[in-house]
Amino acid sequence: MDLGFLRTLYENQQDEPQRPISPSGYVSVYLDVSPGTESAATEVALRWRSARERLTAGGADEATLDATEQAVTERVHSARGRAVFATGGAVRLNGTMPDPPAREISSCAPLPHVVPLLAQRPPRLAHVRVAAERRGGRVLAVPSDRAAGATDVTGEQWPVHKVSTGGWAEARLQRSAEETWADTAKRIAEAAAVAADRARAEFVVVGGDVRERSMVVDLLPVALRDTVVIVDREVGPDTPAFDEATRTETERRAEAASRARLDEFRVRMDAPPGERRAAEGLGDTLTALRDGLASDVLLDDPIWPATAWVGPGLAAAAERGQLTELGVTEPARDRADAALVRAMAGTGAELHFIEADADGGRLHGGVAALLRAPSAALA
Repeated sequence: MDLGFLRTLYENQQDEPQRPISPSGYVSVYLDVSPGTESAATEVALRWRSARERLTAGGADEATLDATEQAVTERVHSARGRAVFATGGAVRLNGTMPDPPAREISSCAPLPHVVPLLAQRPPRLAHVRVAAERRGGRVLAVPSDRAAGATDVTGEQWPVHKVSTGGWAEARLQRSAEETWADTAKRIAEAAAVAADRARAEFVVVGGDVRERSMVVDLLPVALRDTVVIVDREVGPDTPAFDEATRTETERRAEAASRARLDEFRVRMDAPPGERRAAEGLGDTLTALRDGLASDVLLDDPIWPATAWVGPGLAAAAERGQLTELGVTEPARDRADAALVRAMAGTGAELHFIEADADGGRLHGGVAALLRAPSAALA
């Protein structure tokens, strides 16, 4: 999971690395905002009132609470969960979730409590959706970092159906229909290939007329053809059937990527200590992130009780003394996962949630990292 979209959360701390963390810190709020009933707005308001009371008791300032309230109570009909992060009287990130939060949270802390949002945030992989019909098709490109864009493909409009007329003309008309289908399939496949290249698609979802979609798949470049997921329905690319197929394939790929990172981590840990391009445990992982050496961070539990000492910029360590040695005079104690996420967002490292092994094996300390250089380079 690329965490670059979180950088705006920490801009002040990144731009002013010597500036202490704000005493009032960040407000983090997760609320169920399901729009299922007529009284939903009233229910959300009541939940927010309770959250606000807890945040006030925790030291949150009124300006930040007012900004959070405006974001939390805004109606977004497609959202069932809302996660809002604010500091200094302004909302830094206003996130929506397709499902209510697994646990409603209201916290005021030195760093935003982002991990629950990441754990529930559906991964978004670039892909292309193709609905193929005999008269034409619709190609929907879904990049990973921007809005989707559609392309309509129009084929020859006659003849598109085989007819039984009898006589010498029947065979010619049937051949013409097949040629029309093939020409339309070629146009759709070409449009899909162009869209996939522009979006850097990782897979293609194809649905529509059985005969036409089969022809389209056969005409795709081999690299795309090997990624095809079939929707066995004649529906548009923006329908629930395509959404479900996309979600299933995305989850499958994300799980496979996480397993691959875990396998790679184990292989790297088998190397001699000074040559290992991996680190395990909170202290070494935070050091690797601070030094810009971590490319991937593996976390085996999104509900993680560990804490760390944090300062401005990317400063974070398992022990307070490690920060004072770096010149941080006013370190604060906060959630370790919050410190890890801030460092990942600032250094370009990716996050992977790793499930425990079938035999119950866990990462030592719950966290590990793949490194860009041998562990001997760690300060």
